[in-house]
Amino acid sequence: MSQTPPNQPPLPPSDGYSNPTPQYGGPQGGGYSPVQEPRYNVLAIVSLVSAFFVSLVAVITGHMALGQIKRTGEKGRGLALSGLIIGYVGIVSGIIAIVALVVMAVAGIGLFATIASQYDPDDYSYTSEPFTSTAAPDAAGGDLTFDAGSDLDSGSLAQFSDPFITDSEWTVASPDDGKGNWSYLDPSGLCTVSFHQGSLGTEVTVADGDDRATTAGFLAVVLSTDASTIAGKAVDDTISYNFEGSGSVDTLLMQGTDDDGSNWKLAGRAFGELGSGLYVDVTCDKGGDLESVYDTAVTKAAITVY
Repeated sequence: MSQTPPNQPPLPPSDGYSNPTPQYGGPQGGGYSPVQEPRYNVLAIVSLVSAFFVSLVAVITGHMALGQIKRTGEKGRGLALSGLIIGYVGIVSGIIAIVALVVMAVAGIGLFATIASQYDPDDYSYTSEPFTSTAAPDAAGGDLTFDAGSDLDSGSLAQFSDPFITDSEWTVASPDDGKGNWSYLDPSGLCTVSFHQGSLGTEVTVADGDDRATTAGFLAVVLSTDASTIAGKAVDDTISYNFEGSGSVDTLLMQGTDDDGSNWKLAGRAFGELGSGLYVDVTCDKGGDLESVYDTAVTKAAITVY
């Protein structure tokens, strides 16, 4: 026979249905809160909006927004990426536009200079003759012969172009001294290539209309000899004109051997009409390839007249 255990409270009456006790707090219990939806990142919105106005701002804020979104889990990654893409496109387009404007400006200046050179102030009209530069006859690819020297404009300037200054294999032996003298060591280190350009001065006699005779007098001063010796020993040679392969400039070439056994070649050209002279001197120690270095010098280091 079953009995109710002592000190045990009586069981409540049952209506036949289970009514389990809730395991969480009710509306007043405070046991949970609703999950909030992630908000949009402010910089992502700024990036997209500014992309249509200031591309650089769009790129900067776009990168910042992506970094923040990665850390915080905010929404707006697509907005930031759109701002970045549009911003970069805007920057590239701006650069292309600036380059195009610069090219157009340079072309416009050249066209204006050409038109201005053809203007005749006496009758306020354009001359019928096409524009040609007298500074460098046959500059498009012809030759500047000794005879053509008399056709140069007396206001022109004759100089060497210097391709070796940007050639890492050639070493500066002596920088420009301010008087038109400088030199290099060739890649082998056995040959020195020296350049000179400048006024003929009072020591050189200018033969009117005869650049060959003037060049002989110029080399006589350079080599401390007389013009008759130059005329008897010099041979005709050329140096590139304006740039390699475009033409040639007539020169006189002297060569010899010094007391120390070094071999040398010196080619020069004087321009009587311009009152200036240029020469290149290649001197090689024993073992140096004089012919090869000389050919490189007179081919690449062109004389320009402008």
